[in-house]
Amino acid sequence: MSGTNRPSNGYEKKDPGIALSVEHVSFAYDADLVLKDINLTVAEGEFVAVLGPSGCGKTSLLRLLAGLEKPGSGNVLHQGNPVTGPNILRGVVFQDYSLFPWLNLQDNLTIAINKARKGLGRAERNKIAEEYLDLVGLQGMAFKHPYEISGGMRQRAAIARSLALGSPVLLMDEPFGALDPVNRVRLQDLLLQLCRSSSTRRTIVFVTHDVEEALYLGDRVVVLGTTPGRVIADIDVPFDGKLQRSDLFQAKEFRQLEEEISALYHEDIERQLEAGSVAFGEGELI
Repeated sequence: MSGTNRPSNGYEKKDPGIALSVEHVSFAYDADLVLKDINLTVAEGEFVAVLGPSGCGKTSLLRLLAGLEKPGSGNVLHQGNPVTGPNILRGVVFQDYSLFPWLNLQDNLTIAINKARKGLGRAERNKIAEEYLDLVGLQGMAFKHPYEISGGMRQRAAIARSLALGSPVLLMDEPFGALDPVNRVRLQDLLLQLCRSSSTRRTIVFVTHDVEEALYLGDRVVVLGTTPGRVIADIDVPFDGKLQRSDLFQAKEFRQLEEEISALYHEDIERQLEAGSVAFGEGELI
């Protein structure tokens, strides 16, 4: 996989509409302010990677976009309409797989397929489910239950289910964190192909704490500062699809941008520490 080309970014050529808008959004859990005055727009067909240290509100932002949480102030819009709850138009991939443990993988997918494509016969739903399982490298695993396979396989099945749903918007919360390096690379490239294919183009908001992954996948990288989460940078990724993965990662411009983003983290953390306002969550800082 290291020799594959990064699919080219083509969304800006078509004067796209706005898929998602976040307008002056603040959000708190109980009395703890998690996000402060977030402003963000995501164009149709755009891949936006959201980066930030642990506890900065990345997952909370994704849940707001999904309609699983409501902002304390401000507006969250999908195609100009207020997001008031979950909707099949916005698929979500969580960190914790979210598969039904009593169903095999095929049935986990056919539930989503039936919801999105009503009227299909069972044989056709099963065929589509197997195709998506094959797509993520789970050939021959259709009749396995989640408890019979590894955590990485469960995550791949969850990704297959979200893709099978066919949502034009995908909201992904560190979906590759549990995967081994080979499958991580494979699914990164698959995700780019799906996002940028003319027939299956998706709008993707992808939460990660991996700077390299964000720069490889994203058309833009939005960087959140530490608690409360604030947008401290919104960076257009300048690399096209002509470079192979290995060449891209070794390119001087790529490494410079990676270092600049890491420096943004540390500068923001230092400022917050000096102000006495950092509340550390679990996990590692970048």
